[in-house]
Amino acid sequence: MPPAWTTGVVVGKFNPPHLGHVYLIQQASHRVERLYVILCDRQDQTLSAAQRREWLLDATPSNVRVLVTPDDLPPSNEPWARRALEILPEPPDVAFTSEDWGQGWAELMGAEHVLVDRHRNAFPISGTALRSDLGREFAWLVPAARQALARRVVLVGAESTGKTTMAGALAQLLKTVWVPEHGRWYWEGRRHLEDQSWSTDELRRIAVAQVRLEEDLARRATNGIVVADTDALVTAVWHERYLGTQDPVLERMATERPPALYLICSPDFPWIQDGTRESEQHRAKMHESTVARIQALGAKMGLLTGSHEQRLSTAMNHVMPLTQFPLLV
Repeated sequence: MPPAWTTGVVVGKFNPPHLGHVYLIQQASHRVERLYVILCDRQDQTLSAAQRREWLLDATPSNVRVLVTPDDLPPSNEPWARRALEILPEPPDVAFTSEDWGQGWAELMGAEHVLVDRHRNAFPISGTALRSDLGREFAWLVPAARQALARRVVLVGAESTGKTTMAGALAQLLKTVWVPEHGRWYWEGRRHLEDQSWSTDELRRIAVAQVRLEEDLARRATNGIVVADTDALVTAVWHERYLGTQDPVLERMATERPPALYLICSPDFPWIQDGTRESEQHRAKMHESTVARIQALGAKMGLLTGSHEQRLSTAMNHVMPLTQFPLLV
């Protein structure tokens, strides 16, 4: 079925872009050949127009073009209709809104009007609600915004300290995503080789793959939290352990984007050999090396000790403040 109109327009602050905005834009894009989205900016807003534009484009169809204007939405239709016609490359045939004022605005531009989900039944969320409590409403953000704004909590520790179990349990309590350790699955794939030596290239690839997996899963984060089982800092520790030297690429990756919180699993319970681990002596050395690196980085950290239940309780005490975000303007 061909589009009903040639050119359409949608307008908003998209501060921040959420799934309701995407629904409006998608509904409009299916009915026009070209859709212009006017994104209104204001100098005092927390999130830049460039960020909001990028996040919006990530979630919208290819026939959508986002135009940024420094103007805020004015209180009346007439000046805004005049300004919209100045901004747009061509007069619109139709305007799509979810607002009662949309009909008058469209008429002043000489366009038809389509009202979409006026009562927010499809997506009961607003920019105002998101700005007032981003942590609570985080899941309504568009995926690229979740990826950019989510706070990373990284579980680290030596072998046989329960970090994988803790990462999964923590994510389950928070009802958010957790990032498995890519290096473990990589090791599983190479475990039958006669030559069990490691190369710098392999460890770099593991670190890059870990970051990519984290970024992909962050697009589904809730509560503003992503829980990760390891990161590049730990890969840098393993490089030094296996190859005897530091790698500048891994060292840079380990320091260029520290997480909001490191949770360090202590080696304070018996070491268990699962067929992949080295020794209890190496476990103690790896723990010391990891802690020293985090301290040198100056990153926020919490130490998990005791039983699984005690560790989980301590972890939640450290993590819950991170679900509280400052108010957005």
